[in-house]
Amino acid sequence: MKTLNRNLKMLMLSFMVMAATSLSFAQGMVDSLSQDESQIISAIAPYSSDMRAAILDVAQYPQVLVKLERVQSRTSQSFQDLIASYPREEQEKFYQVTRFPELTNTLTSGNRKSVDEVKALLKDYPENIQQQILAVYQDHFNDLVKINDIYQTSQATVDKLTAKYPAQVQQDFKKVIETPDVMNLLTDHIDLTVSLGESYKNNPGAVTQQLDDLNKQLTDQDAKDLQEYKDAVAKDPKLQTEMKQAAGEFAQQYDQDDTNPTYVANNSYDNYPYPYWYGYPYWYTSPMWYPTPFYYQTGFYYGPGGGLVVVGLPSRFYANWFFGYGYHRYPGLYNHYNAYYNIHRTDIIRRNVFRGFNNAAYSHFSGANRPVVTGGRNRPTAPAASHQNARVVSPARSSSHVNQMNVRPGNFNTRGYEHFNASSFHSSGWQGVRGGGFSGGGGFHGGGMHGRR
Repeated sequence: MKTLNRNLKMLMLSFMVMAATSLSFAQGMVDSLSQDESQIISAIAPYSSDMRAAILDVAQYPQVLVKLERVQSRTSQSFQDLIASYPREEQEKFYQVTRFPELTNTLTSGNRKSVDEVKALLKDYPENIQQQILAVYQDHFNDLVKINDIYQTSQATVDKLTAKYPAQVQQDFKKVIETPDVMNLLTDHIDLTVSLGESYKNNPGAVTQQLDDLNKQLTDQDAKDLQEYKDAVAKDPKLQTEMKQAAGEFAQQYDQDDTNPTYVANNSYDNYPYPYWYGYPYWYTSPMWYPTPFYYQTGFYYGPGGGLVVVGLPSRFYANWFFGYGYHRYPGLYNHYNAYYNIHRTDIIRRNVFRGFNNAAYSHFSGANRPVVTGGRNRPTAPAASHQNARVVSPARSSSHVNQMNVRPGNFNTRGYEHFNASSFHSSGWQGVRGGGFSGGGGFHGGGMHGRR
């Protein structure tokens, strides 16, 4: 009898341990899911209220998003195969053309048009791309027809896949697709999008309010951080010099023509993205759906007289280049970025603000700032050489072409999810920036954020 009681007690104890372990595991899963939801909430919070509403709508239909991603994988590859045999200079022209699908459809409809007719159709488009579009029309008309067919077929697929849903949902899908960084954000980690959609279905008011509150917090904090960043740059002429030098080298390494400060100051730029169906140019090592002058990626531009006008933190595209290649050439700028990161590190991690510059800085400094023992002293490790941009190879000399939507940069999932700022890779407040309205010589100007989306 005693043996039986002892066995029963041991059995009950084992059951209790197993139950506790199961509960602990279940709680861990709940905490993990809660963290995932927090991450995707942080990722979409910076967008405008109408875009957030569209995201919440389409997140309830992940099966459609998955199908559209498969379509995009095929269409982007078809497009790249179509232009692969041309030099990169010609491919750049094709990518410019894709940014204006309505124009492409007009140009390829009906009989082939004369040069004067094409110029008349182009007159209301940005001047800096009119000649490129005209060149593609004259030299590659048959390819242009095929490109238009790819786009029109893809759009028809969207209509077919969403036809059974309410009209508002259909419009929201189109809205999200027309903003390709958002579409890419949702499909890249579909599991988190599913979680978001389910949360919204269960409690739409709470999710909407959470996004509204976080949007305000991020907006207020971003404004504060930006002012601190401007103030630090304004009082350090040597830092300004290194910022300009690094910007010039960055642009030159990507074979850009916009390295002239006057050119940058006196030109305005459109805000048309590369369409989702084609993808952004494969030679970009970081996502860049909205092409802007490469100087703008640095977070500043030159006003009249060469004055440095700071409007934001550098983009992730520039930050990846700097931390992978440029850091050892510009120690003052490197120390400035390190100081900024250390000051804001707690807020960056606590608020899950891994987007743009913050994402690249975390990836770099979280490793670079770990103390190591060398000769009896603790010192930071040397900046990592394993970043995908450690050596910039000019893509103009490369004959390879890949579907960049299926290739993840080396640190793409460093924090489990891509926390883009709504303005990190496209407007960044730049579309309203023009050369006028600023004065001064070679000094510092505190620029404002214009037209933030």
